[in-house]
Amino acid sequence: MSEAYPYNGRLSRWDELADGLAIVGVQALEDPFPFQAGQYATLGLMGSEGKLVQRPMSISSSSDDLSEYEFFIRLVHVGAFTPLLWKIGVGDSINIKGAKGKFLLQDDGRTCLFVASGTGLAPFISMLETLRGRGETRDIVLLHGVSYAYDLAWRQELMELEAEGVFPLRYVATVSRPKESPEWDGATGRVETIVAAQMDGLGLTPDNTTIYLCGNPEMISVVDEIATARGFPPEQVRKELYWPKGREHR
Repeated sequence: MSEAYPYNGRLSRWDELADGLAIVGVQALEDPFPFQAGQYATLGLMGSEGKLVQRPMSISSSSDDLSEYEFFIRLVHVGAFTPLLWKIGVGDSINIKGAKGKFLLQDDGRTCLFVASGTGLAPFISMLETLRGRGETRDIVLLHGVSYAYDLAWRQELMELEAEGVFPLRYVATVSRPKESPEWDGATGRVETIVAAQMDGLGLTPDNTTIYLCGNPEMISVVDEIATARGFPPEQVRKELYWPKGREHR
């Protein structure tokens, strides 16, 4: 690949979970930058026109481990950045800068209702890993929706964490195309369709819960409407849209 741009990082890990879906590690070659769990970094690669193509990506690793920044990324064939990323390999150069974002855990003592679609799971994994590394706990309900069962990154780890019972986590995964995942026997439908029932079943109300939404903007809009109808004030519905509504741009 071209080294015309003074890259400051290297691709250190590439775990492809399914075709076009990968957990990616990036090491900073200069001084690593600090970040808070839930924030994003900006990754960049040189495009065909000789310009740096950059995209924000939520960090999925613990904020207390700066040896590598981890990302959960889907290839968007019509995008500008991810096709470039899929052409490089471990050891190749990449640009990284950060961190930014206000999608952070609130110190409010409430149960955290995490709702993620697709790769929107990334900041929640960072929050969980950071809390666990510090020996801290929060009451967390994590709902993750994907199209196919094989898209459920970290599923085994999350199920094991829930089963251990040491960290107060309830994890529910849902698949929106179950006919194409015949082995799947869990919840079905888009993640926004299971939110109301989960809230009712677990007694999640504005008095005891803060909602965190990350991923598809349509999902975020639907869950925001559910929360508003149930009396959640805006400050208790935290949002991170992964692309402008109506346009996926990565």
